[in-house]
Amino acid sequence: MNIEPGYIGILATVMKERGHDPALIGARYVTALNEGQLLDLCTRIVAATRGDPALALHVGAAMHIGVHGLFGHALMSCRSLKQAAGILMRHNPLMSERAHSELTFDKGMAILGFEPPFKVPGMPDFLTDVFFAAAVTAIRELIGRDTVDVHLELSYKPNADPSEYEAVLHMPVRFECGANQLKGPAPLLDLPLQSAGVATADAYLRQCELLLRKMQTARGHESSVRRILLSSRGRYPSAPEIARTLNMSERTLRRRLEAEGTSYQAIVDSVRNHLAQQYLMDTDLSVGEIGSLVGFDDLANFRQAFRRWNSMSPAQFRVLHLARRTGRGREASAPAQLRQATSRRRS
Repeated sequence: MNIEPGYIGILATVMKERGHDPALIGARYVTALNEGQLLDLCTRIVAATRGDPALALHVGAAMHIGVHGLFGHALMSCRSLKQAAGILMRHNPLMSERAHSELTFDKGMAILGFEPPFKVPGMPDFLTDVFFAAAVTAIRELIGRDTVDVHLELSYKPNADPSEYEAVLHMPVRFECGANQLKGPAPLLDLPLQSAGVATADAYLRQCELLLRKMQTARGHESSVRRILLSSRGRYPSAPEIARTLNMSERTLRRRLEAEGTSYQAIVDSVRNHLAQQYLMDTDLSVGEIGSLVGFDDLANFRQAFRRWNSMSPAQFRVLHLARRTGRGREASAPAQLRQATSRRRS
């Protein structure tokens, strides 16, 4: 489990909007929360706001994709809702040894199931309300419209008035069912995600701006090309397409980039490499998932390109970054960790 401080900021904002004192959260969190810390926080918040049984729903609904940082950028870079759902299942922040989520299919229906890592005293299903409200918000933003023919089944009695659930989630909600499941037609997962709604587009652009600031400073046409590439959601446009976007011919674009000491392909490689490095350092996404997100349909091609850019494999890069971050990156330990990374061949 890895609950970043940004999520606590969302909790504070929603509490304030609903008339609660954000100071009830207690300590100022500057590092990620583990499972025990999250249980303690939820227990205190539920006890202090027990008169607001809809708080969890509104906290989840406030978790727009831009809140999720680089993880959100990964979701918005997916080519279909199915790919995004796969990433969400494997890497959602509430996952732990005791939490359980899965995506299954039955009789033409896609079924998203979830069981929380723990029950919160006073409101046992607090985290389940948060999870499904956040999942519905993400799905709606990714496809750019309200979901059609989707409904939620919950195993427990409603924490708030049932009408509150439907008002927040914009879908039918049934209670005291056999399991916690979000159900919808399986073809929904094949919807392309290029036409996301305004909220998603704004969130994506904010993430792109953050990534641009992390990259080396670039000016002129190089900066413009990078911005377009980062905003393309992993489907990098060709040089002629970018030239048209910048209202110039391809020949003019190439000439101006050459004058700045670079080229279209060099910029594409730089953007892909930067994103790949960020995903490897800051997420638990697999190498295969990262390769797909940065525009490689073949894992072997991604590994080859990454090795060409960095003189090491993606797995080796991740291990070395982890070693440096934990203070174990000395020369004596690096070779052994590299051998371990190579033997695992994460994909």
